[in-house]
Amino acid sequence: LKTFMRFFEATKGVAKINGIDVKYVAIEDLRKQFAYVPQDVFLFSDTVDSNIAFADPDCPRERVARAAEAAEADGFIRKLPEGYETIVGEKGLGLSGGQKQRVSRARALLKDAPIIVFDDSTSALDLETEKRIFRNLREHYAGRTMLIAAHRASSVAACDEILYMEDGAVVERGTRDELLALNGRFAHIYREQSANAAETVI
Repeated sequence: LKTFMRFFEATKGVAKINGIDVKYVAIEDLRKQFAYVPQDVFLFSDTVDSNIAFADPDCPRERVARAAEAAEADGFIRKLPEGYETIVGEKGLGLSGGQKQRVSRARALLKDAPIIVFDDSTSALDLETEKRIFRNLREHYAGRTMLIAAHRASSVAACDEILYMEDGAVVERGTRDELLALNGRFAHIYREQSANAAETVI
């Protein structure tokens, strides 16, 4: 995923977007096409509002709140001592892992880029919150390309195509239903994680 944005240069093969090799696109122009939600969230020592509005600091609060709602962050933000004006410490000090991930996701959604990258960005969220977030994405951001890296099979279940990787190589690919019918590695992980989730709920 980071190769697409040229955080790393490809040492083998080619990374293309719309048939164009990304190494021939100016870095600034390339990265304008992406909104990135990292696994390790970094928040600035500033207000929650400023952290979400990083890509457009002068945007109205209503737009910030809409992005936060889609990221399932608005509810907990409004309960903070100063709401959106609450200062969070560097790296999100004072927020839980799941709260930081939701603020980071809201920041990416506010950028409103054509390609949104989620780099294992729901690992600290419970399954129900994750489901609501992906439902919001399908409803409000349907025209964007979304690239999702995840260890949790449910995070990619609704994707148009799933690439199951082991040791840096793609070993299975297809939709969720196709991969379940294949009854291979993805199907095993998916069923095992689904069973564990059901036991946790019980």
